[in-house]
Amino acid sequence: MKIKQLLIGTTLSIGLLGGCSGELTASAEEIVSNVLEADKKFDAYYGKAEMKFYTGKEVTENISFEEFVSNDQKRKVITTDHKKNNQQVFSLNDGKKVITYEQGSDKAMSIPFSDEESPASITPKEQLTKLLEGLGKTHTYEVVGEEKILGLDTYHLKVKAKSKKSVLGDMEYWVDQKTWFIVKAITNSGDSRSEMEYKKLDFTPKFDNDTFTLNIPKNVKIENLDNSLQPTTGTIEEAEKALGEPFLIFDEKTAKLERVEWLNLKGELNRTEVTISYETAEGSTFSLSIFPTPKEKGMEIEGEDSKIRGQHAGYMEEISAVTWDENGMRYTIIMDQPDLTLEKMSQLTESMHLSSNK
Repeated sequence: MKIKQLLIGTTLSIGLLGGCSGELTASAEEIVSNVLEADKKFDAYYGKAEMKFYTGKEVTENISFEEFVSNDQKRKVITTDHKKNNQQVFSLNDGKKVITYEQGSDKAMSIPFSDEESPASITPKEQLTKLLEGLGKTHTYEVVGEEKILGLDTYHLKVKAKSKKSVLGDMEYWVDQKTWFIVKAITNSGDSRSEMEYKKLDFTPKFDNDTFTLNIPKNVKIENLDNSLQPTTGTIEEAEKALGEPFLIFDEKTAKLERVEWLNLKGELNRTEVTISYETAEGSTFSLSIFPTPKEKGMEIEGEDSKIRGQHAGYMEEISAVTWDENGMRYTIIMDQPDLTLEKMSQLTESMHLSSNK
């Protein structure tokens, strides 16, 4: 499970906090309180930014991107990969679907979504609320100063991990005081680091009529990924057949099975992943995902060292998830309620048995 790029390059924009100057006039708590009370519509903007990823001192990725966002939340992004001969990827979200085309490819991808699924339906307030709630247990934050970036007055926030074993390490954000737009961000995870900074921003852009279109060559085939992204729902037996191997499941006396579904992933992942929803006798819910143990570099188990069923495991407190490998399968449990602690879940896993050996 890769979450190292979580919160990297995120753009949040909420109208609040009339401009401040001189001495720092608001505490972190006051700023956050104002943010959560605000709910102004996310407006149009044009932006150009750079993003770099590091492993130690080595730059592993170097990209720039150009963003065009309309008042009705149409969004066009042009990404340039400077590590791959300036290869460009064009993405357009027209409010009903996202079309992505990589320069030189003979295929483009189209992913439709409903109004409820649209990224535009998630307000900046909701995004920020989820961000702060997700880091509440594992990080602290403080406002360390005010700085000017691109002529904008920004708050400089530092978010510090409470534990050195945290998957998500320390972070820094520079946030525009008027729009709550993240102008610059630095995040750390182990020996990995990312840096994102906008080099140009315009919150009153004037777009041409053809801005929110893509010029895709006529020979390019557009593939609709709607069906391939829909999970199949069924029984344990059917999921086992889809996966091709038996896998561990919980004893019915330990947790009640609520739902079984699987997804046939294509592309780089190219695997079948089964997800099972459970409920304990106390009413606590959790999910179990299973797929073949990946052998690719960069897919090692992450998180705080732990033990599940006698196997090495990684616990990610940020998302209340524990992952381990056993007999060729990778298992991840995500605990939905705080009463389901790692210790309690470890005890529950002792009741697990093979799906075809009940």
